[in-house]
Amino acid sequence: MDTEKRPQMSCDTCRFREKAEKASASFLGKIWIWHTRFCPGWKRYVRTKWEHGEAAPPVGSLRGYWQNR
Repeated sequence: MDTEKRPQMSCDTCRFREKAEKASASFLGKIWIWHTRFCPGWKRYVRTKWEHGEAAPPVGSLRGYWQNR
């Protein structure tokens, strides 16, 4: 794992993500989960969190990064 500080990414401050995490069973939450399956920015965000040893995002596709932890 990398010991450098992870760069700030747009997903860190995304209002859409924040609302979906508060109510993951809502319609907005379901759209967010669907969106994370193909969004290249989300894939990069999840990968960099994993590479820097940070906790998994509570909502959204984890793409298998945390399966072996």
